[in-house]
Amino acid sequence: MTATRAKRILILLAIYADPTADTAFEVHIMPLNFRIILHIDMDAFFTSIEQRDNPQYLGKPVIVGAQPGHRGVVAAASYEARKFGVHSAMPISEAFKKCPAGVFLRPRMEAYVTESHQIMDILSSFSPTIEQVSVDEAFLDITGTEKLFGPPCKTAQKISKTIKEQRKLTASIGIAPNKFLAKVASDMNKPDGITQVPFTQEEITKWLGPKPVGKIWGVGKKTEEILHGININTIGDLQKLNKEFLMNRLGAYGETLHDLSFGIDNRPVENREDSKSISREHTFEKNTSDRDLINKIMLVLSQDVARQARKAQIRGKTVVLIYRGINFTKHTRRIALPEATNIANDIYSMVLKLIRNFPEKTEFRLIGVGISGFDETVQLDLFKTDSPNKSWEKSEKAIDNLAQKYGKDVVVRARELK
Repeated sequence: MTATRAKRILILLAIYADPTADTAFEVHIMPLNFRIILHIDMDAFFTSIEQRDNPQYLGKPVIVGAQPGHRGVVAAASYEARKFGVHSAMPISEAFKKCPAGVFLRPRMEAYVTESHQIMDILSSFSPTIEQVSVDEAFLDITGTEKLFGPPCKTAQKISKTIKEQRKLTASIGIAPNKFLAKVASDMNKPDGITQVPFTQEEITKWLGPKPVGKIWGVGKKTEEILHGININTIGDLQKLNKEFLMNRLGAYGETLHDLSFGIDNRPVENREDSKSISREHTFEKNTSDRDLINKIMLVLSQDVARQARKAQIRGKTVVLIYRGINFTKHTRRIALPEATNIANDIYSMVLKLIRNFPEKTEFRLIGVGISGFDETVQLDLFKTDSPNKSWEKSEKAIDNLAQKYGKDVVVRARELK
């Protein structure tokens, strides 16, 4: 080992060994080209907001979704409700049987979206490289921020503390050299946990080994059944198989599965607003065919995409429906607009048209909404004659301003009162 390399390793150890940290974590000699990725996952987001805003619900099993006696499913369940076996996408009738004393609430989607913006603003203050993947989770690349916020675990603690102090909510955070490992880590010590993954290949392989194969990104029920059928129950079992065998069994996903079993994931954290499209996605805990729930989620996502587009002063000419069914593969369907838009009402009406092409009982694991084909001429349209679209845009901008000035519940769409 050269003197220069030894000096650099000592510097790395000095940076990442933090004896004052409240959360214990191991110190690893990290590769010199490593990246530091955080996955921030809000804990029971919808129900936590309800419990914060309504203190009488604290400590009680809160279930957001349809009302008992009506058709529909659970959109979210508090940790207290989960102890009764209630979970997302469960029919509301079954949830009521399991937890008749639960507090059943209709979703307040506008409130959840507005809260999401507040959380993302906090995260953006720690790194400009942020990728929001749903209303309640995001990846953050904090590589190179050590001088500002300290070592990774200390940074995660500061983020957690800021969210608690400013928003009165908790988040679980995973720290890792890539997105896949960070997401696995954030799920390990919920709620309000911080988990750091090892940063060397040998330690990563060993760390993943005992975990169930279902922990791998994209392994749904169908793929899990296939793997169990060939006696693959843990990630360690998967690591023993060669890539060609998995590709013969699972097609192109077999290669991805092989790489992920060793913690290999080269996807960068992407600022969606800097890319050629803006999109937001929501992953259901279980597959669902409930159109009422799906439509409400798409409305939330449409509002979020539109707000981000207005913030960036851009409009999209194409609306995109993103979905994943019972298998792993993600698909998109697109529809062109007569003119570019950043209006939630336009976006939502288009994705409704797209999803109506699916049979009613089609099950979805993931649903997403996006726009692409940007027309960056928003400020040049100031003297354009008003149209219905222009009126909608003014209305939605007014809602943005009111929510920012007076709080998230000052304006609620009529759809959210149903």
